[in-house]
Amino acid sequence: MTRTLRVVFARTFGRLAPSPSTAVALAGFLALAGGFFVRALFRGEGGTMPVAALWAVAAAPFLPALAALLTMRLLADERASGRLDLLLTAPVRERDIVVGKLLGAFAMVVLAIALYLLVPLFVLPFFAPALRDTLSFAVFLPAALALALQGMLWCATGLLASACFRHAASAAFASLLLMLALPHALFAAATAWAPVLRAHYASIPFEAHIIDFATGLVSFAAIVFYVALTCFAVFAATKAVAGVRMRGRAARGLRSSTLFVTALAFVFTCLVVAFALRLDFSFELPVRAAEVRMSARTRQILADAQGDVSVTCFLSRRAPSFRAVSRLLRGLEATAQREGGAHLKVDYVDPRWEYAQSVDLVRTGAEEGSLVFRRGNRRIMLPLGDFLSVSTNQTLTVGSDALFAGEAACASALLRLALPASREVVYWTTGHGEASFDSYDPVSGLSDIARDLRRDGYTLEKLDLTQAITVPADCAALVVAGAREPFSRTESTRLEGWLRSGGRLFVLAAPTPNAGVGALLADLGVKVMPYTVISPRTLSGTDVVARDFAEHAITRPLAGSTVVFEAAVPLAATAAAQAEGTTFTELVRSDAAAWGESEPAVRPWTRDASTEPGGPLALAVALERGGGVSRDVALRPTRVVVVGDAAFVSNGALVQRANANRDVFLNSLAWLAGLDALTAPRTPGNAVETGMDRAGWVRTAVGAVAALPFAVLFLGLLAAYRKGRLI
Repeated sequence: MTRTLRVVFARTFGRLAPSPSTAVALAGFLALAGGFFVRALFRGEGGTMPVAALWAVAAAPFLPALAALLTMRLLADERASGRLDLLLTAPVRERDIVVGKLLGAFAMVVLAIALYLLVPLFVLPFFAPALRDTLSFAVFLPAALALALQGMLWCATGLLASACFRHAASAAFASLLLMLALPHALFAAATAWAPVLRAHYASIPFEAHIIDFATGLVSFAAIVFYVALTCFAVFAATKAVAGVRMRGRAARGLRSSTLFVTALAFVFTCLVVAFALRLDFSFELPVRAAEVRMSARTRQILADAQGDVSVTCFLSRRAPSFRAVSRLLRGLEATAQREGGAHLKVDYVDPRWEYAQSVDLVRTGAEEGSLVFRRGNRRIMLPLGDFLSVSTNQTLTVGSDALFAGEAACASALLRLALPASREVVYWTTGHGEASFDSYDPVSGLSDIARDLRRDGYTLEKLDLTQAITVPADCAALVVAGAREPFSRTESTRLEGWLRSGGRLFVLAAPTPNAGVGALLADLGVKVMPYTVISPRTLSGTDVVARDFAEHAITRPLAGSTVVFEAAVPLAATAAAQAEGTTFTELVRSDAAAWGESEPAVRPWTRDASTEPGGPLALAVALERGGGVSRDVALRPTRVVVVGDAAFVSNGALVQRANANRDVFLNSLAWLAGLDALTAPRTPGNAVETGMDRAGWVRTAVGAVAALPFAVLFLGLLAAYRKGRLI
């Protein structure tokens, strides 16, 4: 580093650090990035997108604006005031001036990223203790380096704009056009002109690069892309500064040749980037965010399975989803080795290279873009399209929800290979306003949970008790999903007789006590109380967050998880639950501060202690009559599970992944069907679980959006005041 470069860098950083505009820019960046990070974390809770990726993606859109504000005055003001002309009279090189100012602005960007790191490393663990063991500087380092790499390019672009304009506002506007408007416009135009690109580029590459770096994938082409464009911006800015010396008619030829050389440099930069993309290679960093940790259910299935199981990935290695699928399969293979159960062998067949193997797979019914599971003479084909729906410039990101769904689908396929070929039949009642398992309504439908049931090997059928003489003999469990109208006496009689002979009933209770099978439940031992549960432990204000689970086969594996009830009704035991041979278990209970509100439509909610029950209240219960009898005996025990929320597993409820509603439902159905071994939780080991309710989220947002930016703004203005720049 030459002496001139050091002096320019020190002078630039010394001017930016105590500047009021810098303090405002840093505070604004921290407030916006912190707010979007909290929002992304709230939406991503329960998914497998790493916190580091959410943190980096939230900040990436605001880095260009920060760089534009930091660089807009560096050369524009000096050109307008004539200081640049005076400086160029000295024996200094234009390159040293540009690089020195670039390093000064880039140092402020690095400082901003370091301050932004305080949000996940200090603010978030303070309000979300469940994440303390997973958040460390090493986890966020790759994501921070990716932001720094982009910040370097944005600073160089802003400096180029500042070198071309005499007014700082014009330079800032031009730099934002180059950093934000132009890339997004080109991306939109490219995908509109060639719609096939949407299959390979679901988001703009800048965001995809951030996610890849945050999850441990370092791409050679991405590094070359940023370095090459940064070098071109520095070169162009240097030529723009050199153009200040070229005045008059005599310099017209020099200015023309300078523009020509700059254009050639741009073409050369594009060729370098294209060459890097052509010869691209990637390597994975051993970061914790890149690990694929299987759920307890997947580990249990792999441990219980025996024999040899082969998995063939029938997919092109150039497909966008190949990296994510291969990483998932490597995780399954490694987990199988650790668990010591089935011997899992993974093969890859590229239809464009392994022609003979591809023909064999097609003859057996396999399609390109699928996984083929084989054990002995049994095989299951799993289309990747069932769970791969999000792609980036190269593949699905390892933290995407697609891997979550992919693991569950693979585990279900392995389970179906291990279990007998017969399928359990689950019947769903109709005719009383129940939700339907074949409804794809994004809010009230049940198609999401129905897909999981079919993957687990269940057959789903509808049942109209007004037409059927009795419940079919092959019924493993009967589901009453939020019936609004009461069952007739004939239907209740038929249902009661079936239950007394060992039937299994699952009820999602509607708010009205006598709706559906409410009267029959009371005779069995479960009372649906005429209240709506209100609790300070909530996410939206109307729902109820519960974490109190009973010691039961259904909920035992879910200790530490969270379930969310949208419109919960409390449940209680009746005298019939005290009968000999009957076991009544409160599976899920609310917190002690909750109560049963008799008039939920009247606000504000206040409890009348004389008439309204206080917490903890039972929100889901299980009842077993005649327990201890083997499943092989004809008179098997009667089992009933009641959940006090009609929309407990609706599509709208399951979109909020930060709950164990899916596990509670599937575990309950497995217990009812007698498949108790299927009750292990499906949540992946790397799922994001903050454990915060609405109050915790509010405090986190205040800390990230207000407290930290205000502290930075105060310190920045104080430094400016002490330097005499703020009067």
